[in-house]
Amino acid sequence: MSGHNILTQLESIDVLDLPYVERDLNFAQLVSLSFLLYGDEHSTATYILQKLLVLARATASDWPHSDILSQYAKSKPQTWRKYLVEALCIIGARQVLRKLGLCWQELRMHYLPHVGSIRVHIHPLLKSLYTICEELTLAQRGRMVLDIKEKNSVGDPLRFYDAEYLEIFLLDWLTRRLIRLGDFNANGSDVQLLIEYFKFNDLHAQATLLVDTVNAYATSSCSPATPNVLLPMDGNGIANESSSPTAAASRPRAKNALQLSRENAGIALIINQQEFYRDANDDYKVYLPPIELPLRNGTDMDKQRLTNVFSMLGYKVEAHDNLDHLSMLHHIRQACKRSLLHESLVVCILSHGFEDAVYGANSVALRISDIENVLCSYENLYEKPKLVVIQACQQEDKENNALPYKINASTKSPCQYLNMLRAMSTVPGFPALRHTQTGSWFIQSLCDAIVEHSNR
Repeated sequence: MSGHNILTQLESIDVLDLPYVERDLNFAQLVSLSFLLYGDEHSTATYILQKLLVLARATASDWPHSDILSQYAKSKPQTWRKYLVEALCIIGARQVLRKLGLCWQELRMHYLPHVGSIRVHIHPLLKSLYTICEELTLAQRGRMVLDIKEKNSVGDPLRFYDAEYLEIFLLDWLTRRLIRLGDFNANGSDVQLLIEYFKFNDLHAQATLLVDTVNAYATSSCSPATPNVLLPMDGNGIANESSSPTAAASRPRAKNALQLSRENAGIALIINQQEFYRDANDDYKVYLPPIELPLRNGTDMDKQRLTNVFSMLGYKVEAHDNLDHLSMLHHIRQACKRSLLHESLVVCILSHGFEDAVYGANSVALRISDIENVLCSYENLYEKPKLVVIQACQQEDKENNALPYKINASTKSPCQYLNMLRAMSTVPGFPALRHTQTGSWFIQSLCDAIVEHSNR
């Protein structure tokens, strides 16, 4: 079912259908649905919270009098259908969707309800919080409610004690502003209270989901980004605000130029290796070079220049210093996983190296071709441009070079490499130049070229 066909079928849902929809939902489903629909409406969330508390104490005979969904339709007369159907998909109300004449499999492909941090219309943090509610056991929910209520008692206590319905407590915390969702893209959000709780109690998957959701949607700027318009930059990659963005956008664009939107350009991962040590793990001895790797003075200048340039292009820059080979691989994989909704991915590695290899800070090397295999193995990146920037020597010195650590990454087809681009500081068999104070010639020249051509 195409997006157009889904919208056409949504229009067939009538307000008069909503009382029957509510009757087909059990109380747990109604709580989850109310949380997803009203959680980001602070003015009405308190009212809906009270309605849910009344229903929790009511008998089954009182259920036909519930009008939570009808009230929602009145509050959003133009858009309620698309929000409601996505929320029904998220909670897995298949029977209700079938009665509305919709196909579950087609809706599932459109809304991706099984992917916690991805949404179409529903607020991303509400979907992630609902996913967490489903993942936690009843005992974990109970401990969470008790701990947060004990440490954050504000105003009159919530006189509700059934942790099975964790969304009710989340609604209460939202109305008390213990947690905040921010705007539609999670800008201005504050879920640190929950993140810290999850980390402290070894619920790392739940903490990571919240962090990744905020990182995927929230932008660093408070003002809305202008799509497909880049501010002109000076030689250091700093935006020149005195120049008109409109004028920059009106310049003739090169025929084969790649067009990305500022607000969704993607992640720019920078791995900056300056200090090196020899890994003491016996399992890695075979991978170590016979000589110690020296300091890479000047590399911080390259890191800063890359950060400035890619930030101004709209990328979410993530810079890490002195990572061992496994940490390098971890951050690369995480960037790939979190690029589902982004338009491209950039990975910059600044290190020592030898032919087709770059060193981790622990003196264990990874093959560059294996790193490319990792990037090309993620389905969500098949059709998206992927750029790998390597600042490292590529000499072939069999006496001093170590054996690269093998990465398990497989691709199914050569077509997966169609959107893969590698930018190297030198050619195979030769060293790379780096000034110990001003940075490397290659990175500085690359940034100059990006600044010059980014608006063409």
